[in-house]
Amino acid sequence: MTDSAEPRSDSTDPVPSAAEASPERPEIKLHPLAIAVGGIVAFLLLRLLALALSASGLGGQLYLLPLVQFIALYSGGFAAGRIAPSSGFMNGVAVAVLYIVVWAILNAVNEAQLVQEAGPLALPKMNMGGIVIGDLLNLMPAAFGGWLAHRGR
Repeated sequence: MTDSAEPRSDSTDPVPSAAEASPERPEIKLHPLAIAVGGIVAFLLLRLLALALSASGLGGQLYLLPLVQFIALYSGGFAAGRIAPSSGFMNGVAVAVLYIVVWAILNAVNEAQLVQEAGPLALPKMNMGGIVIGDLLNLMPAAFGGWLAHRGR
């Protein structure tokens, strides 16, 4: 009789190791240079397109402003996805997150000035649903641009 206290070595391990999972699931890696370049592209293009709308007299057309923002964020995400050696989609998302954070900071500064000048009652009511939907609409073009740039390689 043989003692069955020896450990069995099955080749069907239910939990794959990190080395086995990497070919099937690519590693997500954010590249700061790609994100910075994408953010700069998005902000510069947004500013240039807004100036062009203003100079042409179309700056008051509210339906064009989301289109300009979409183009700028798509271009920033595309630039980040093209520069990043991997994870173009996530680098595009990071460009949108950078855009949202910078926008929130600038908005907070403007509202702080408004409170100093006119008091706290001058602030509009916060629309959390609109903020969440707006942030999702900002994430989509940048993520799509990053994904498309990385896929096109």
